[in-house]
This record gives sequence, structure tokens and C-alpha cells, in this order.
Amino acid sequence: MARSLLASTSALLLIGSLGIGEVFAFGVPKMPGGGKLPGLGGGGGGTNAITDKAKTKAAKIIIRDVGKIAFRGGKIVASKQKWACDKLAKAQMIVTAINKADLKEQVSDLRETLYCGITDPIPAELLAPEKIKGDETENFAS
Repeated sequence: MARSLLASTSALLLIGSLGIGEVFAFGVPKMPGGGKLPGLGGGGGGTNAITDKAKTKAAKIIIRDVGKIAFRGGKIVASKQKWACDKLAKAQMIVTAINKADLKEQVSDLRETLYCGITDPIPAELLAPEKIKGDETENFAS
């Protein structure tokens, strides 16, 4: 064990003294002589743009899904209202984090339309008729 420790320490000293260790330091490749490889490293500006784009896309998908599922014929589907409000709460957190004014407005408008966070009942004229499924296991007398 002492022999392998000595061998690895010797190898590290040799690599360090030759400057080869800089090539693998901290996982960021460097060119021998101190230069960096083009396009690698950097301040994260590109990653921030990618994640903001992903968050914007996620918020738009939520808004689209809520629009398709929570409304039927321009009226609110009561059985989907809570689900839609939960989804819009997530979308609201996303758009607040990325500070997109147009998406904030869309989310808040949808939340108002769906009566999210309002304790008053939704007026009956705004509700879409629910399709009632019969109990398929129920046996009727024939």
C-alpha cells in the first residue's frame, strides 16, 4: 500500500512539474502554455439563456394545456378547475422567476377566468355541462 501511494505521489509530482496536470485541472481543458480551448468554460450566460428558454416553453405548455382541458365551448369544466388552478400556480411561479411580463399577464388572466383563489362559487352560466358516466358495473333489471 505504501508502495502504491509513493508511486502515485511520484506520478503527480512528475505531471505537475511538466505542466501536463493543467490539461485536466478541474475538468476544464486548457491548452499547454496557458491558453484555453475556444467555446469551453465561460460565465454561464449561455446556460442561463437555455434554462430561461426552457422555463418559458414550460409555462407556455401549461397555459396551452389548461386552455385545452379546463374549457369546453368557452365555458369552465368544473371537474378540471382545481387541476387547472394548481397547474397555473406552478406556471405563475415559473414566469415570476424568469420575469416575463406577457406570460405573467396570461397566467393571471387565466387564473381570474377560472376563479382560482376565489372562494365565491363559479356562476352556473360559466360552467360547461358535465358528461355523466353511468356505472358500468350496475346491473339493471331486464
